Amino acid sequence: MPNHASDTYYIDIDQLQIGLYIHLDLGWMDHPFSVSNFKVTDDSQVETIKSLGLKQLRYDPRRSSSMPLRTAPQQNVVEFPLRKAAGPKLEIIDAIPELSPAQKKQQALRQAIAESEQKFMKTSTEVKTIQKLSTERPEQAYGLASKLVEDLVTGTLTEGEIAIHAMNGHRVGDQHFQHELNTLVVAMLLAKNLDITDEDAVILGMSAILHDIGKRQISDKILLKKDPLSVRETAIYQTHVLLGMNMLRDVAVPRKILTLISQHHEFADGSGYPKGLHCDQIDPLSHILIIANMYDNLCNPSNPAFTKTPYEALSVMFAQQRHQFDQTILRRFIKCLGIYPPGSVVRLSDQKLATVLSTNPQQPLRPFIQMLSDDREEEGDIIDLREALDINIIQCLKPEQLPTLLQNRLRLKQRTSYFLDKIYATI
Repeated sequence: MPNHASDTYYIDIDQLQIGLYIHLDLGWMDHPFSVSNFKVTDDSQVETIKSLGLKQLRYDPRRSSSMPLRTAPQQNVVEFPLRKAAGPKLEIIDAIPELSPAQKKQQALRQAIAESEQKFMKTSTEVKTIQKLSTERPEQAYGLASKLVEDLVTGTLTEGEIAIHAMNGHRVGDQHFQHELNTLVVAMLLAKNLDITDEDAVILGMSAILHDIGKRQISDKILLKKDPLSVRETAIYQTHVLLGMNMLRDVAVPRKILTLISQHHEFADGSGYPKGLHCDQIDPLSHILIIANMYDNLCNPSNPAFTKTPYEALSVMFAQQRHQFDQTILRRFIKCLGIYPPGSVVRLSDQKLATVLSTNPQQPLRPFIQMLSDDREEEGDIIDLREALDINIIQCLKPEQLPTLLQNRLRLKQRTSYFLDKIYATI
């Protein structure tokens, strides 16, 4: 059942007043505000919004501190149809009498995962379009990125428990845009856990999508090279930061986004580039982007031979690279990803093997898992460890510790992809 307190509604323009959290359904160049969704704070904003020619507005009751003016009939306030609950359609499943309660649960979980993967693929396509447009039409690319990020921020920050899910990486193979999507998702998870403002979350999300835009001007011979880069190649590769900033200077990009893009390879100990900044010289939002970027680079390097499992990536970042990151944000990152981050392969207390599908934000030691078997191709049962109290995770495994058939099957997925959703909340 939808939580109407967090749904978005339409109001007539005459009902606008200070305190409402509104969404402007306009292109990013069609209004003077830095973001398209925000809380109205003064009369000048009210007048500016009314001058845009809109007859209706979307507003979010949950993030508003006032109610719409009652200058229009109440029946004109209607539920916005795009904000329906995303949970699985359990009423359809319940209507199948031959299924046992356990089978209904499995079917509901599989349906929820399928819906999440559909959203992931749609978002992947949008990110791919943004990246392709970035070289020739950066203004259009920026506009599309702005819409995508604002929608993601609206959903992520207003929902209750948002979990990060491991997707089927083999379905998407273009590393040039999948890295941006993974970095965006991980950065949004951190943003929610750090409780930053909506405006800062949009800035962070935009920076995550655009941080590697300069790589569009770097040769694939360097970007996809399997062997270590030479000194000259490394110098060329590192120019992608400056190239990205130059591509966006002629676009109406907020200065803060350019700052984050310029700092996404800086490190707290001064060992980063291009300026070798130290911790207190780095923007607080950049520290989030730096961690999200490094995590995905460890999980999904250009050379698959150097791939770290999600568990190994977190271990490396904490044990070997801790001095490079803001300590508070790094610890929060490890906590919100969980001891067993999505995408990990684990051994259970009954000696069976499983993959971690999704975090359980309130119980990080008891995530959603999917059973593995080396003697069949079909997907195994999905288990919520919050309910299966007789089962515990006892070990995270490296690929070489798995049976050969399982190694081959998991190798087909190649990359660890992520998406944020609330798909398991109603199951």
